Amino acid sequence: MRGRSPTISRDRGEATAQLVILTPILIVLVFLGIQTAIFFHAANVAAAAAAQGAAAGSRRGAGSVDAIAAAEQTLGDLGLSTNASASAATDGSFITVTVEVEVSQVLPFFPDTVGRTATEPIERFVAESDR
Repeated sequence: MRGRSPTISRDRGEATAQLVILTPILIVLVFLGIQTAIFFHAANVAAAAAAQGAAAGSRRGAGSVDAIAAAEQTLGDLGLSTNASASAATDGSFITVTVEVEVSQVLPFFPDTVGRTATEPIERFVAESDR
């Protein structure tokens, strides 16, 4: 009479248990990668829009309205105009443009908005004799 090997009977179902434990962890890791990519895309779009707005608002004769229009135009061109906002402030020497973008949520613990700010000096005319 031959008996069963003790190692075969003890290992039965071990692969199933490992799969049940690891599958949710792998799914969360995939969603984490997707959420991270969405977040950084929104941050890059916000930074680009803020930079474009600050550059437009820093031209001589331009102002906060031009800066906001340029930032909103950039947001529209990049496809995020519906869930974003832009604001601009000037202190006479510098213009600061702030853009807030809503981030689509895949995982609940990520921030739901991302903001970026850009500051540029305002161009001014300096006569040749004053240089």
